[in-house]
Amino acid sequence: MKPSAIIAGFGPGLGQEIALKVVERELNVGLLARSADKLESAARASSSNVIPLPADVTNPDAVEAAVNHLEETVGPIKFAVFNASAFLKGSILDFSPAEFERAWRISAYGGFVFGQAVAKRMVTRESGTILFSGATASLRGNAQSFGFSSPKFALRSVAQSMARELGPRGIHVAHVILDGVIKGHKHSDPGGDAHMDPKDLAEIYLRLHEQPRSTWTQELDVRPWCEKF
Repeated sequence: MKPSAIIAGFGPGLGQEIALKVVERELNVGLLARSADKLESAARASSSNVIPLPADVTNPDAVEAAVNHLEETVGPIKFAVFNASAFLKGSILDFSPAEFERAWRISAYGGFVFGQAVAKRMVTRESGTILFSGATASLRGNAQSFGFSSPKFALRSVAQSMARELGPRGIHVAHVILDGVIKGHKHSDPGGDAHMDPKDLAEIYLRLHEQPRSTWTQELDVRPWCEKF
């Protein structure tokens, strides 16, 4: 069977553009997200190379089933992207524990669940790429952003630990810090280049996957030319 790719946290914007780039490389791609309706509409609008995989990244059994289905019916996973997150902001004075736990479960716990499920298959073949989408919040916690930054800090740690363990076993694990607003997101500018173009970002993700083993990147930060840092 032909190798496949899988994208967790699929949606319009970056997830959709990565899927299109994967199809251009003549790979089948599984799209994993909670919304079955969104996945079905994406599959209908795309080629037959796109396979909808409705699953919640915080549910280990559902993720295992989705990964198994893709591997057994389509082909071995060689490229995996974790793009799921919950952007929750609020004051420490009134942010609810339930909201904090939900944000952590999606970004940090979900990344672990997805990364583990994919890695277990890749190590048997001693090859593959696993990419995690980070953010500026992966590096610092701003005021009222702990509901986003704390899980992103944890996800970065998951990616680093996986890279150090799995790199010697042939698995390329990398963490991408997206330092800026992506076009198509709320508050983004539809024109110009002051915000990141998801098509350009998707090409960067595929280049990371295609890096030769002698020059693997573990962490890459990406920002628009005018972004302060």
